[in-house]
Amino acid sequence: MIASDLSPKAMVFIAVCGTSSPHPDEEPTSTGLACWEYNMMIKVEFLVGQECASDVQCDQVIPVGDSCPTANRLLNIDFDARYLPDFIEYIESVDCTVKYPRDRGDCDPDAEPVCEMGTCTWM
Repeated sequence: MIASDLSPKAMVFIAVCGTSSPHPDEEPTSTGLACWEYNMMIKVEFLVGQECASDVQCDQVIPVGDSCPTANRLLNIDFDARYLPDFIEYIESVDCTVKYPRDRGDCDPDAEPVCEMGTCTWM
């Protein structure tokens, strides 16, 4: 996979915001991109995908773990996230650990998806 095959929004974010590394000693992966760059792309995708106006929009769940239901990320049902599981798998295949934004830090099995201050989250 070449960089142009990656998410257009994520690539625009990197192009606009610059690519000076917050981790200057981090070596690039075999793809030429460093893990921090992939994690920035994931962060942008989730930040855009989590935007909402009402609770009913927060109905798309991206699983990120088996043991903790609130670790799974909520996205707006209208956000096209079909490529995200494959993209996450790809990032992990180049030996990067995906760092998901906005970790709740608990594993409440009774948490409900809500739209809080314009962002889908668990409540």
